Amino acid sequence: MIFNVLLYALMIFMIFRMITTNRIVNRRRKVINVLKQIADEQAFFEAADELLQSEADPVIQAKTKIIRLWGLVYHDRMSNFEDQLNELDISPLFVEKKGIISIEGDEDSFFYLLLGIPNMLYGHGQTEMIDKVMEKVSAYSDKLNSQMCMAVAENCVKYYKKEDDLGETFFRNIDAGEYPGFRYSKQLIGIYKNICDTMLCRILADRNEDYSKFEVYAQNFAATGIGERWIKALGLDIKAPGEETETAEETSEETEQKEEPEVIDVEESEPVEQTEAEVTEAIDIEAAEPAEPAQPEVTEVTEEASETEKKEEAE
Repeated sequence: MIFNVLLYALMIFMIFRMITTNRIVNRRRKVINVLKQIADEQAFFEAADELLQSEADPVIQAKTKIIRLWGLVYHDRMSNFEDQLNELDISPLFVEKKGIISIEGDEDSFFYLLLGIPNMLYGHGQTEMIDKVMEKVSAYSDKLNSQMCMAVAENCVKYYKKEDDLGETFFRNIDAGEYPGFRYSKQLIGIYKNICDTMLCRILADRNEDYSKFEVYAQNFAATGIGERWIKALGLDIKAPGEETETAEETSEETEQKEEPEVIDVEESEPVEQTEAEVTEAIDIEAAEPAEPAQPEVTEVTEEASETEKKEEAE
């Protein structure tokens, strides 16, 4: 009798999990379909506006509005940026799990808001608008203070605003694998590291110092769409491996493939403990259709990742 009750309870739980997972997957797919049209300005904004009008889900609303803000900067349509930033409500993206506030299920949205948008604003010389973005999230600092995404963003802003040590100490710590206590999606840790190494290249270049130690990671980063744009916004002369040997006779098809947008998508999962080797894994973000989502891990680092493992991951 007890066994049957437990069996029925398990079945109900599994059905509930399947429904929830399907809802999350469908929710993300809709936003991703908008994001993948970023290269076509008219199609992108039409798709974003249609999704905002057709979906009442507050999470979809928040994610779409962030992507739309990113699109405004991407296409240099800044006249409405501040008004739409003021309308953004990111509170639906915070989830409480076992008494802990989590963003990992939607960390991709925070990536665009905290890192992608400010970087492009810097490239456009709109540093005062970076302050507006950071002010938007300052009200949630208590929920974001342990998140790697927020820490990387704050230190990038130190460089953009020429404050403190320009974030150099933090970037060197991340490069060395020293980031205990931070929470992050396993899918994004490699990108965070590449950003930090690229920022170190810029800081050292400003001082006319050798940055070859970090350049290999920046070069690998340059092979991705977001990395190429990041480096361009910083004004760095760093290209993807082999790109410097290319001639001007690239075919239009090759150029088209290179300019396709990447998709950053982080699936929701429960935080899990990772071994040192697992912590260093990362994903490559390309324009290809994302694979059917698996449950990615979210890691809270309690030990330092080794330098050797970091370099293997980057290579």
